[in-house]
Parts: sequence; C-alpha cells; structure tokens
Amino acid sequence: QAAFCPPGTMASPGRLWKGADLAWEDTADGGRWMPSPLGLVELELTEQAKGMAPQLRLGEETVLLSEINSVDCLGAVLIIFLAAASKGFRLENGPAQALEARDAIRKAKADAERMEGFDKAAVSTYFDYYSKLANQENMLQDGYRTGQYKKSIAMNPSDFQGKVVMDVGAGSGILSYFAAQAGASKVFAVEASSMASAIEQIAARNDFGPSVCVVGKTLESIRDEVAPNSVDILVSEPIGTFLFNERMIETYIYARDHFLKPGGKMFPSSSDLVIAPFSDNTLYWEQGCKATFWSNKSFYGVDLSAAVGRVLEEELSQPIVDYINPECLVSKPLKVKYDFYTVKRSELEDIKLPFKFQITQPCLVHGIAGWFDAFFEGTDKTIVLSTAPWNPGTHWYQIRFLFKSPLAVNAGQWIDGHVHMEANKSQSYFIRIEAGLTGSTIRTASQKINLRDPKYRFFSSQNVYIPQTHYDYHNDDQPSVEQPEIDKTPPPFPPRPQGMFSAQGAQALGYPAAQGTFHMQGHSQGNTQQPQQQLFENQGVQGTQIGGFGAAGGYWGANGQAGGQVMQSGMGQ
Repeated sequence: QAAFCPPGTMASPGRLWKGADLAWEDTADGGRWMPSPLGLVELELTEQAKGMAPQLRLGEETVLLSEINSVDCLGAVLIIFLAAASKGFRLENGPAQALEARDAIRKAKADAERMEGFDKAAVSTYFDYYSKLANQENMLQDGYRTGQYKKSIAMNPSDFQGKVVMDVGAGSGILSYFAAQAGASKVFAVEASSMASAIEQIAARNDFGPSVCVVGKTLESIRDEVAPNSVDILVSEPIGTFLFNERMIETYIYARDHFLKPGGKMFPSSSDLVIAPFSDNTLYWEQGCKATFWSNKSFYGVDLSAAVGRVLEEELSQPIVDYINPECLVSKPLKVKYDFYTVKRSELEDIKLPFKFQITQPCLVHGIAGWFDAFFEGTDKTIVLSTAPWNPGTHWYQIRFLFKSPLAVNAGQWIDGHVHMEANKSQSYFIRIEAGLTGSTIRTASQKINLRDPKYRFFSSQNVYIPQTHYDYHNDDQPSVEQPEIDKTPPPFPPRPQGMFSAQGAQALGYPAAQGTFHMQGHSQGNTQQPQQQLFENQGVQGTQIGGFGAAGGYWGANGQAGGQVMQSGMGQ
C-alpha cells in the first residue's frame, strides 16, 4: 500500500511538489537538462472531479497517468517520459523529494493501470479461465442472466440505435451481438483473452462484422484503438460472486473515466450489495464434519488429531457458494448501493459494511449471507437482474460466510457488527466479519475469508436447496428485490427430522427417534421455536440441550456460554 494516499486513489488536494522546469539540450557528449524559461512550477497528482481519470499536473500542462511511459529520477531531477517527449524537474527539496515523487507517481500509475498491480499468476489464471468456451457456455446458459441482459438492451432502443458502444470484458461477445442487433453503429468488443478470436468468427458468421470491432487487449492498455471520451454507452458483465470478486468492476470504472462521453450511459448503471444473517444447522454440521478424518488417532499407526483445529479453521475460511433457502434468513436484509456513474475505484479497495439486524425467530445465527441486485436504468425502461434467494437461480448462486462460533439469539433481539472487505493482489478480497448481541459483551467473528477460494457446495452436498422460481424470458414482470412473506404456520403434525440429531433433543420435541441431520428452518425446522424460546431466555444458551444440539450427540454440545455464544464441544460429547 502506498504511503502517500489510500490504495487506488490519487493524491488528495495539496499533494504536490515544487521544482524548476527543465528542458533537454543536446550536446556533443550526449545532452543535459537545462533550466527552462518557465522557472519554478508545481507538480500535482490530482483527480479532476469525482469519477474522473487520475491526472498529473505539470505546471500549466495536465497529462493522464496512462500517457506516461515511465518515470525516474537522477539525483534531484525527476524525469517523466511521455510518448511525445520527456520532461524534467529539479525538485527544490533535493534527491529525497525526487525519490518520493517518483515512487508516488509510479504507484498511482500502477493503480490506474490495474492489471500491473495484480499477481501475475492470478491474472494468467483469470484470462486462461475465460479463454475456454466451456466456461463461456456456463455463463451463456444461465438463462436468467443472459435473458435480463438481452432485455436491458432490446428494450432500450433509444440508448443503442446509431450509438457507439463499448463492451468491457466481452467474453463470448454476447453483449456486443445484442448491441449490434439493437442498431448500434459501432461496438468495440474489448477482450484480452484468446476468446477475442472467437468473437471475430461469430460476428462474421452473423454479419455483425462491420459494426463489431474486436479489441484484443486489456482495457487499460488501449491507446489508439478507441479515442478518449468517444463512447456513447458502456455494456459489461463485470460482476463476480458477492458482486466484487475478480475486481472487474474496477476495469468497468476505468472505461467510464477514459472512454465514456459526458452524459453517456452505463449498463449496468448501479448495483445493490445485500447481506443478511442466516441460520442453517445442516451447513454448519457439514463443515464441522470435515474434521472427522483428521480426528483419526491411529491412521496406519499415526495420530492425526493434532490437525483438527487447523482443518476447522480452513473450512471456516472458505465462503460457501450455493442457493440459499429463503427460510434460512432470520432478519430483513441490508442493502448498500454502488452507483457506477460516480463510485471511485479507491472506494472499492477497502469496503466496510456496518450492520444491525433484528432477529425474527429464536435460532442460532451461523453467519452472514450475501447476494447482489444489478440495475440497467435505460432511457426507455429499467431492467433488474436480482440474484436474491427468492428469484431464479443464476451461475453466481448466493454466498455465505460462517462465524467461528454461532450466536444464540431470541426473536426480537438485535445483533450488530460489520463486514470488512480488503482488496488483494489476487483480483479478489480478504473478508473478516465481526458480530455480537447488541448491548452485551457476547461477540463472535469469522476466520480471515478468502473470497477467491469459495466452496461450491451446490455440487458437493446432498442437502442443498434448489430454487423453486423459474425464469421466463417472455414474461416482462421484473424480479422482486424484496423478500416475500414466508408462511411459517407449522404443519398439522411435525415431520421427522432428518440428519444428525441427538436423541435427547428429539425426545424434547416429541419425536420418537431421530435420523440424520436436523434442520432448524422451514416447516421441518419451525417446530423447534417453542423449546428454544424457553432455552434462550435473557441472553441465550445456559448450557442445556438446544433443540437437538444436546449432550447426547449433538455437534454443538452442552457447554454453551450464557449470553448466546455456543462453544464447540465436538461430535459425541
């Protein structure tokens, strides 16, 4: 991280240096820097206005950082190499200030040209993944995602007919083809992976060739292919899991700053990042059971149990990607809007989402769930792409972050805390979550979670939820971004619990026996509420069985702390 300003930002007003302007003079022995008539001038790293491209002011002249080839220093002389010429400045405070200015400008340029700041292996893996048709097919066959993008373009002819369009990170080129179908006069399909050649072939086969121009390089390295501020509308699918994974939105913002005309359109134009607390005993039990193998004390004569703690840490450090049963959500979701017209890239380097949730039912809160809604605000119509649990499933699924220890909470109680996302050089984020019962000292937290390393539970567990809502492209109804009311009326007779469940817990709820893993949510889960209400009095668990997590075999045992924090006691304890 640069010392001179937060990562990804240009210097705030007042970050400047003073020095004598120099001009290069050729001499018999090669040349030298000589004072110019301009005398003492100011150099300043600046952002012209919110959302504008970073710039370097050199006296009366201003240049974009992307126009600087390199910067170096020789003693107290700062040398800036531009495409057309080089400029020199003798800084008034000597060599130390010249080094400081050089490093600051280099860092600012690297931040502006995003890919240069990323881990090379991560970038290579990223482009290798998207260069494969099988991975493009997976996204194209997400009918809800592709259909809503098609609608957003086709239903806004005023924004596309006769317009110049840039498709940022074009992938298979599908958005470029949609734009061409909508009457765009020119579409720049920017794609840095080898998929660029496939775009050319498909465009030619569909006679889009004259209007679709493929730019096979990273957006940040474009120089002459597209003129600055010449594009009427940007289209892109820059969205990763939990909205920001892969950090493609930063490239989308770079395109806005460098290529979009003043007053131009962006599709998508904004997005809501949404979080909510969830309760899912089955999921938590599954993760805990991952330590079963390492609990072996005689594996070919070797005791492996010393690794149990580490494997549990590893399992809890992976975000869980699958579809969430809406009944697992135990509070009204919190939404944070990101306006792509105005958000700065620097604001996405370090994201903190404070939250406060009122819990709607007695439960163990196992962590925080997340998803996003994207908005395409066109001149003719606004289209919404919502990945909420009650809408059709997408290839993004939803995501969940688990606490190290769940919180036992009564209906009506509040929990508060924050989600902290720290950008890293692997094109992703490290995430930490802290939460606790409001007004108490009972707190819990997550492990350091690597958003780039998710566990796709949808493909590995037999207990996953399958969305019941299906997408119909021909239906013009917009998806709901608000959670519908859930009927929590218990069934006439409680069904048998399924899954791992303690015998004592089962008997406490009136079940003759227990099989498999007990769920707390839904009709088969709602029957735990009354005994939990009795057990969660005041500030939570007092060390007795909790609806099946009892001393006779529940994963979370009888050693709970007063105040709502349940401590792990292990299987069979």
